[in-house]
Parts: sequence; structure tokens; C-alpha cells
Amino acid sequence: MGKKRIKHLGKKKRRKKNIYVKSKIRGVGITILLVISIISIFNISKYIEELYVGKDIESNKVEYYIEVADEASEYKVQLNWKELMAIDMVRYDDLTAVKKKDTLKIGDMFISKEQNNDGIVTYKVKSFNEVLDKIDFNKDEKNDAKKNVKLLESAYLDSSITSDNSKISFINSIKKVAVESYKKYGILPSITVGQAILESGWGQSELSLKSNNMFGIKADNRWNGKSIEVVTSENYNDKIVASFRSYDSIGDSIKDHAMFLVENKRYKEHGLFEATHYITQAQSLEDAGYSTKTNESGEKIYADTLINVIRSYNLQLIDHEVQVK
Repeated sequence: MGKKRIKHLGKKKRRKKNIYVKSKIRGVGITILLVISIISIFNISKYIEELYVGKDIESNKVEYYIEVADEASEYKVQLNWKELMAIDMVRYDDLTAVKKKDTLKIGDMFISKEQNNDGIVTYKVKSFNEVLDKIDFNKDEKNDAKKNVKLLESAYLDSSITSDNSKISFINSIKKVAVESYKKYGILPSITVGQAILESGWGQSELSLKSNNMFGIKADNRWNGKSIEVVTSENYNDKIVASFRSYDSIGDSIKDHAMFLVENKRYKEHGLFEATHYITQAQSLEDAGYSTKTNESGEKIYADTLINVIRSYNLQLIDHEVQVK
């Protein structure tokens, strides 16, 4: 009898333990759901705050306006971040009160969308004066906005840069040919100039000084011109000797760069010529294998590196110059 009772109590005890385990599992599940809900609410709140609440951008105005200009452009055309900032400098007593949603609305005013009979939508950029005429500014406020643009002429993400800097001189020296390449082949000037900076070390690399090769284009079996052998870095800490194309001038290098991209099917296949913004074109170049450079973790870094160069030196504003109506 005693044994049966003990056996019965044992079963009862195990049943309680099972109930406890199930309750604990149920409790953990509820806790996980609560955590997920809290994180979701936090992320949504953060996004809403970013759009509707003033942000302290005093310490990083340039980066903020570059990012907002790109977001407003929908990565279809290129807006001028300086024009957005110049307008906000009139609208706000200080830029710490800026609301992202309002800046985005101003950005939208710079873009016109046109649809043809086939339903294809094209995007165009309006001029600064055209947008000022649509904003509820009086004559003095419009003049202030124009003055602000001039004040921002020498503003760069890289604060060490000035308008008479040697790096800016290098950019200006190849800008015209880069624009011509864009008009003929569709390679954005920011991409051409950015790659020239990145691949040639501002025109000071051994390869560029000896051969005018600004883009690190190798001399494979398709190349019938002059070539030169140079030690190069392919991946993180890897060094190899490779044969590269050699040119009579930097202009010839830029022209051949465009032809190289056009003639290699992989760039078209990866959407390079369909992309109309420097961020999407940079990613297409990486995806197509223009560079195999990786970081110490083995991650591809070419697109991000190129984008950083373009932003640091306002190369995207060259794109804006050729796109504005």
C-alpha cells in the first residue's frame, strides 16, 4: 500500500514537473515575442523620429545632406546636397531643428518625372532657381538661399579639402574628359573620376606615372597596344606582378576605360549601363568583378571604397551638373 502511494505521488510529481516545464517554455516564448515587439517598436519609433523630429546634425551637416539628397533622388538622378542645405539654412534658424521629412519634400521638388506612350518613366533634375520660384520664399529669402550656395562652394565631406587643394586640381584636370565619356557611353563622371583617384592614387601611382594608366586595366589577349609590368595588390596583403595597358595620355586612358566597360559583356549583364546613380553603378562594377579586392575578413570592399571617395570629394555633383535641365 505504501509503495503504491509512493508510486502514485511520484506520478503526480512528474505531472507537475511537466506542467512546470511547459509553463516555462510558454513563458520563454512570450518573453521572446515581447522582446521582438519591443525591438520592432523601437525601430519604427526611431524611423519616425528620424523623419519627423529635429535631429542634431550640427557636427555632421555635410554627411546628412549628402545622404538625404541621395534618398530624395530615389537613386535615379543626382541632386545637389548643397542646394538642399542652402534652402534649409533659410528655413531654419539653426540646422539642429531640421526635420528629415521636410528636407525630403524639398528634394522631391527638384525631380520631374515624365512618362512616354510606352509607359517608360524618365527622371530629370530641375534647376535651383526653378525650385526657388516654387518655394514660399520672398525675394530676400531667395537671395539668401543663393548666397548660401556660394558659401558652401568649398564645403566637402573631407573637411581638410580646400578649393585650391592639389586633389581638387587633379579632379578638375580630368573632369571634362569624364563628362564627355558620360555623354557618349553612360558612365557617370563621378564613377570615372572616382575610379581614377582610387586606381591611380591621385595620378601618383607607379603604374599611372609610367603608363598613364589611370584605372588599373590589365593588358590581356584582347589588347594590341603597349603594355607595362608592375607589382600590384589583388587582395588583402597579396602582391603579384601583372601586365597593364600603357597609354600616350591620361585622356586616352579615360576613353579606353569607357570602351573597356562597354566591350566587356559582364558589365552590361550586371546592370552598369542601366544604373543612373553613382551608388548603383559602383555596386555594378563590384558585382561584375572590376576589382577583387577584399578586406581582412574576405569581404568585397570595392563598391564601398569607391562610394566613399565620390562622397568625400563631391564627385556626385559633377553628375548633377550634367543632369540638371
